[in-house]
Amino acid sequence: MGGSLVALERALRKLKQPGVELHCVYEAGPCGYVIYRRLKQLGIDCQVVASLLIPRKPGERVKTNRRDAIKLARCHRAGELTAVHVPDARDEAIRDLCRARTDAVRDQRRSRQQLGSAPVAPGSPLYG
Repeated sequence: MGGSLVALERALRKLKQPGVELHCVYEAGPCGYVIYRRLKQLGIDCQVVASLLIPRKPGERVKTNRRDAIKLARCHRAGELTAVHVPDARDEAIRDLCRARTDAVRDQRRSRQQLGSAPVAPGSPLYG
């Protein structure tokens, strides 16, 4: 399956059958909640879980997409997963704006520190 919403919808149409209710679950990641919102628009039950809240056996270290998908499906069916709160699009946009501002302030501070600690050559207009 590709990485677009169109490819996801195509795959779900193949799985959907009369009398069958689909349930989807996926790990929260850096891509946001676009998939969750689209599935909700389509009327498909979806949960987003934090990867740290997925039960793991002590020796289980090999991670593959296939193994992770099977594990998520089994844990979801058994009710062992805890869903995370999915903010609405407006809240997520505000959160992104706050993070961007924090990054800009941090970059500005770092730049001022670098300028303040840079050696000034004799003869430079800044040499004092």
